[in-house]
Amino acid sequence: MTRASSATVVDPSRVLRAEFEPYLPLMDFFAELLGPRTEVVLHDTSDLSRSIVALTNGHVSGRSVGGPATDLVLKVLQNHEHDDRDYLANYLAESRTGGTFRSSTFFIRDAAGDVVGMLCLNIDDEPLARARDLLMAITATTGLVKGAGPGGGPGAATGASGAATGSTAHPAAAPVAERLSMNVDELALDGVARIVAAQGVEPHRMTPDEKVAAVREIERAGVFLLKGAVAQVAEALHVSEPTVYRYVRQVRQGG
Repeated sequence: MTRASSATVVDPSRVLRAEFEPYLPLMDFFAELLGPRTEVVLHDTSDLSRSIVALTNGHVSGRSVGGPATDLVLKVLQNHEHDDRDYLANYLAESRTGGTFRSSTFFIRDAAGDVVGMLCLNIDDEPLARARDLLMAITATTGLVKGAGPGGGPGAATGASGAATGSTAHPAAAPVAERLSMNVDELALDGVARIVAAQGVEPHRMTPDEKVAAVREIERAGVFLLKGAVAQVAEALHVSEPTVYRYVRQVRQGG
C-alpha cells in the first residue's frame, strides 16, 4: 500500500503496513486544516533508522521521508511508559537547527495492541509566540500606585486574591520532550552526547561506575535500539566496544 496524495510524500521504497491505511488521508487533512506551518509525520517503528515513511510539509523541520525516529520515539518503545495511552499532546519539540514546535503524537497499534507506528504533528507557533510576547510587553502593569516605592511597600496594588500585581512574567520555558533529528547518526550522537554531558564529568575522568551510570541512562533513552549505537557510545565514553557490551549486560541484569 503506497497510495499518496499530491501534498503528502510517501517513501517510494517502502510498502506501508495495512494499519497505516486510514492515516494517509488524515495527513493532508491536518495540513490543510492547520496550515503550512504544521508538519505531519508518519513513523513506522519496524525500522527506526528510516522510520519516516510519509511526510507532509517537511519544510517545517527540514526532514524528509527515509529519516530516522526521534529520541521520544526511542524512549516510548524502550520504556513502554505510555502503553496505557493513545496519544501525547502539546509537548515541546526542538529541531537540530534550534526551531521549536508544539508537537503531538498518536500511537498506531496492531491487532495485538503493540505500537507499530506513530502519527505526529509538529506545529511552528513562532509567529503566535511573537504576537503573545508583544501583547504581554504592551499590556504589562508595574503594580505601582502613587506613593508606593519600587519594592511594592504598603500602598502597592493588589489583585483580586490580595497578592501584589507585579509586571507580567513570561511563562516558564517548558522542557524539551523531543528532538527532531535529520539522520540516524545525528539521533544517536545527540542522545549520547546529552546524556554523557549530564553526568558532569569529562569522559576521560569518569570512574567505571560513572560510565555504567551513563550507559544506564543511554539504555533508558532507547539509544541502543539504533544500529551502530554501541560504537558511538564507546567513542563518547573513551572505552572499547566490548566494554560497552559488558556495561550494557550489567545494566540489564540490574547492576
